[in-house]
Amino acid sequence: MATVLALALGAAILFLVPMSLPFSAVSMAVGLAIVIMVGEPMVEGLKELGRRTGVSDHIIGIASSVASNLPEAVMTLFMIASPHLREVAILTVLLASAFNGLLLGVLVIMVTYSGGVVEIPKKALEHDVELMRVTIAFCMIVFGTGVIMGISGADGGQELPWEVPLFQLVSYAGYLYFLGRGPEHRHIEEHTEGGRSWAPPIALGLAGTVVAAQLISGSAEFLVHMFDLHVVIAATVIGFAGSVPEHGLALLGARGGHVELGVSNLLSGIVQSVMLIFPVIALLVPVPLDGYVLYQFLAIAVTLWIVKKSIVDDGRLTIDEGVSIVVIHVLGVLLFDELSLLI
Repeated sequence: MATVLALALGAAILFLVPMSLPFSAVSMAVGLAIVIMVGEPMVEGLKELGRRTGVSDHIIGIASSVASNLPEAVMTLFMIASPHLREVAILTVLLASAFNGLLLGVLVIMVTYSGGVVEIPKKALEHDVELMRVTIAFCMIVFGTGVIMGISGADGGQELPWEVPLFQLVSYAGYLYFLGRGPEHRHIEEHTEGGRSWAPPIALGLAGTVVAAQLISGSAEFLVHMFDLHVVIAATVIGFAGSVPEHGLALLGARGGHVELGVSNLLSGIVQSVMLIFPVIALLVPVPLDGYVLYQFLAIAVTLWIVKKSIVDDGRLTIDEGVSIVVIHVLGVLLFDELSLLI
């Protein structure tokens, strides 16, 4: 009941209250509260759905990541409709990858702080590791293309070739195809009549995610306009407000013992931002290959390589690797913000 009341309050603020500085703070607080309230029930609902259908925690984690990314994708589509917000929208999507990586490091530290490790199921992540390699390759190719365009004397108006997002979507579709063919199913529970219901908590979680994302991102966007923030700072603020709460359920799930689901959610979120959401945006509007965008592609390639190397080395994540993942992602975001003072 408390969750439903919080959702009703959030919807009322969203649709009935004109945005102002005081209400932007209230909107942010209510959005964060909703995320916390719906996160754990939604994780339990997804787990129950997986138990009844025989789908693994890994696949359920990918599904929860797609659900978490939906509000951000919708918000980005609205932003690109405004020409002066297009680059902010593009950078916001790319920054979402960094924030998901940061959350992954936090999850690893949280789980391993008292000892132990995060075991990574090698068979389940076989296709994910391949997709990480492909994503790193795409990022480096785009970065190299932009650099060569700049060296060759382009007038500064160089744009991302349309073939890149097309091939990204084809690669992600191939990943989903081979993932669906893999041995990702387990024994289906036979006696499910007396089990917990999965549909209401998932529906409530999705509704809460959408409302919370709109409240938080709307509040952040209002503050960006009010204080006339630089495009880089604006993208960082909106990217943080849009990504962290949506994927915060991964941390809540890990705290409740659903570590594999949380790791899968965040790993999928890192890659989906680059290989799914970004190419859709790039097919709709031209993407400038300026210093901001090129830096993000280089940073994604480097940080994703760190994550992949940590996983592939021994099939587990330890606290020192969690700290390294957090440090490299925080540094990447901080240096990106430093570019606002130079370019």
